[in-house]
Amino acid sequence: MLSAVAFVPSPPLLVPELMGAASDEMSELRDAALAEVRDLAARCDVLLALGTDTQAGMLRSVVATYVGYGADVVVRTAPDASGPPDPDLPLAAATVGWLRDRAAPANAIDVMLVPVDADADACASAARDVADRVGGADRVGLLVVADGATTLTAGAPGAFDDRAEGVQQRVDDALDAVDTATLRSLDPALCAELGVSGRAAWQVAATVVEATGRRFTGRTRYRAAPYGVGYTVGSWT
Repeated sequence: MLSAVAFVPSPPLLVPELMGAASDEMSELRDAALAEVRDLAARCDVLLALGTDTQAGMLRSVVATYVGYGADVVVRTAPDASGPPDPDLPLAAATVGWLRDRAAPANAIDVMLVPVDADADACASAARDVADRVGGADRVGLLVVADGATTLTAGAPGAFDDRAEGVQQRVDDALDAVDTATLRSLDPALCAELGVSGRAAWQVAATVVEATGRRFTGRTRYRAAPYGVGYTVGSWT
């Protein structure tokens, strides 16, 4: 049974070795994400992660590295994961590994990937897959790895788009209020234009929570846009 959902972003800037002298600038975001995963692991017996990539997939017990981002920081999604680190694994999997290593080292976390451009039918199908996985286990925690708009400032990776602030605020407010209907109503085309790569993961999580028929309470630990990208850390319990 699904007991809790945690939301974290996936920026490589979480990793201090990649930030150099600017590492302290991300300490608030980093600490919030680690605390959320730590709490999720304490509350739940089984953890499953949900992220986006170019195509669907399931990753189990993998070893990743951030070498492609500038530092050979090796991370694992399970305590017994072995073998050479794969530099080409999706960023969501590397993020799960980095957070797990530091906040939940005793846990294994499988990573389910949803296509970043998944439509409503694909999100509903992915939600059924998640429900099938959590239905047979006790105290399951879902770790949702999802990023917001990349177009919030002129210096943002996607440059500035005056529509981005409103969409980002809508997402942040919905995550805080467990407003699953708003998350499910996010427009895929608009989100793609604004660089909201986490849209599909949020919509799958919203559908999964609705299907439980249970009341969840939201909490936000962090919501800000360093470097012009929207990052939100929080939980539904």
